[in-house]
Amino acid sequence: MGKPTFFRALAKDPTANTIVIAAASLVPLVGMVGGAVDASRYYMTTTRLQAACDAGALAARRAMADDTFDPAVHGDIGDRFFEQNYSDGMFGMENLTNAYTSNGDGEVKGTASGKLPNTLMQIFGFEDFDVSVSCSADINISNSDIMFVLDVTGSMNCAPDNPGGGNCGNTEDTGSKIEGMRAAVMSFYDTVEASTSPNAQVRYGVVPYASNVNVGGALRDEWMARNHTFQSRVANFRVDQTDWVQIAANIIEVRETSPGSTSYRESEEANSVTAAECAALRPADDIMFDDELGPYGQISQTIDGNIRTTRYDDQNERVLRREGFADFNENGNSGSGKCTYGYDIFPGTGAAIWDLVEEFTETVVFDNYTYRPIDTAAPPANQHGQPGWEDVDLTTLYDDNVIQMPVGTNGAMVDVTWDGCIEEADTLNTADFDSNTDDFNDLDLNLVPDADDEFWKPILPTATWRRTDNGNNTQGWLTQTWNEGRPGYSCPAAAIQLTDISRTDLETYVDSLQGRSNTYHDIGMIWGARFIAPNGIFNSQNATAPNGDAIARHIVFMTDGLLAPNVEVYGTYGIEWWDRRITTDGGWTQARDRHAERFQIACQKARNENITVWVVAFGTTLTDNLRDCASPGRAFQASDTATLTTRFKEIAQQIAALRLTT
Repeated sequence: MGKPTFFRALAKDPTANTIVIAAASLVPLVGMVGGAVDASRYYMTTTRLQAACDAGALAARRAMADDTFDPAVHGDIGDRFFEQNYSDGMFGMENLTNAYTSNGDGEVKGTASGKLPNTLMQIFGFEDFDVSVSCSADINISNSDIMFVLDVTGSMNCAPDNPGGGNCGNTEDTGSKIEGMRAAVMSFYDTVEASTSPNAQVRYGVVPYASNVNVGGALRDEWMARNHTFQSRVANFRVDQTDWVQIAANIIEVRETSPGSTSYRESEEANSVTAAECAALRPADDIMFDDELGPYGQISQTIDGNIRTTRYDDQNERVLRREGFADFNENGNSGSGKCTYGYDIFPGTGAAIWDLVEEFTETVVFDNYTYRPIDTAAPPANQHGQPGWEDVDLTTLYDDNVIQMPVGTNGAMVDVTWDGCIEEADTLNTADFDSNTDDFNDLDLNLVPDADDEFWKPILPTATWRRTDNGNNTQGWLTQTWNEGRPGYSCPAAAIQLTDISRTDLETYVDSLQGRSNTYHDIGMIWGARFIAPNGIFNSQNATAPNGDAIARHIVFMTDGLLAPNVEVYGTYGIEWWDRRITTDGGWTQARDRHAERFQIACQKARNENITVWVVAFGTTLTDNLRDCASPGRAFQASDTATLTTRFKEIAQQIAALRLTT
């Protein structure tokens, strides 16, 4: 018997069974491993493909200025972003396709698909996987409060490329910056409104600013000052002459000394009267003077205060003695008839005792004006009984925005009207700023006034004057017979509190804005922040939304120029050269530097209230002072109207919170 072969020996060897079993198990093991590998590749491919689809949809929707989708533009943008996130052949993908379209309402829809070849699973007949994803992106917002703080200074009347500067004569040039601002605001509104969820609260407010802000209409009476110091004037009076002036002539007794012998009759007639009725018509007898009493026969004189009474016994008067009559003539037997009645008059002479009552009267005339600060809490005394500052009660102003003040011609009391612009709460004229100090009430964005140094004050330009002595400003009092000059003054349109405003109402409002006066960034930011802050005077309106969701708060601050305070303009800190509330010297340099610091503090405090601050410099340099005010990455520059509109749309799109919808 020969030697057995290898396979025959293996078949007879019982230990060889394990090899058969191991070989047989390789098939399911390959299937399990191959399935896991290819499933993992499918998962990674699908995830990356979905991310690429999303990226393209987001990019395409962000590039759309409105709801209009242009396949050649926005579809191409989506494709390029898709390719950057999923390159051709990644993970071995074949036949890769993608496309972006729109539903016509602003939503971008995307699809991507391809075939993913298998690796190990091909030995089981599974050649590849079909991979497909879909995506969409839209702009949508939740609760948002948006406060526009808009520069409406004189330079806004000029075109962005105006080489001359200034205010262009306070007349809007063709293509003026204020026209561009109006268009940009409305574009912003349209962009946000097109993306608003029906369940979201979106409110808008506007604070136009220059050297003043007009916020009085939003303030309660209890937040306004009871007293204030105005740079005004006092009318001075003098006594021109004094004299006793007759105020009465009282007849005490009349005597007829020489009765007249002739008479004449004065009569009237009455018809259809009875005899009794006729008798009742007879007048009483009396004596009257035929001419005025004369100061003859003085018998006494008394003086009581400024009243003098002199008694006369005047015996040289012509008197008329009057005897009454009534003659009745009956008309048949009817019981009625005709009545003739009146006086029989007998001229003669007589005497009268009478009192001449006189008052000692001063003739007071206007003399001159004293131009000086007037504190309504300690007013100058009224002079010679003339109305004056003692008669002024500032609290009556808030009833109807009109108050009587002695500032008219020759000190006359005249109506002074409040237009809504306000002077700020008390502050410190220092360069040592501490944004946390309680002494800077004007920089407290959550101020709720309840004390004299916290109240806001009404600006009353028609009760205010500058003081110039020989052409130079003076802090001292001035006594003049003429009218001193008034400070420059402008009050912007009344600010709008946060509200669900309609497009028509907003457009009407921004169309009414006019460019006037100087640039005070700080007061614009202070009141923009006060109007939108969740705390402070408008807490009840701003803290929460009806749907209970969080509120995103945004200030969009637009200016066309550098901060440019004017110390001779009547603004929110009075007339700085005379009031010295910001500066210690009334100088331009101090005013500019300190207002710039206050602007930064106001911006910082707004950001601390979780308010996003957007800053747009229009037709001007984006300075560090403006850039530092904005939240990080939220400062923009626009050199012309088209760019301004684009910037506003970009801000609106970012506020509108671009998001994936699927």
